Amino acid sequence: MKSFKSGIIVGILSSAALAAATALSYRHTIIKPAQQAEEHHEEVSKQAIRRSVAAHQSRY
Repeated sequence: MKSFKSGIIVGILSSAALAAATALSYRHTIIKPAQQAEEHHEEVSKQAIRRSVAAHQSRY
């Protein structure tokens, strides 16, 4: 009975570790690149707006 309990505990701990590793991997491969792309898009958009405003301002 003692080995059954230790097997259950090891199984639960390994399942929890696997779930945590999967979540971290998903965040690293899917979520982070999407956030970085969004930040880059916003930065480029702001620069484009500034250039557009500067190009269309009157000198007089």
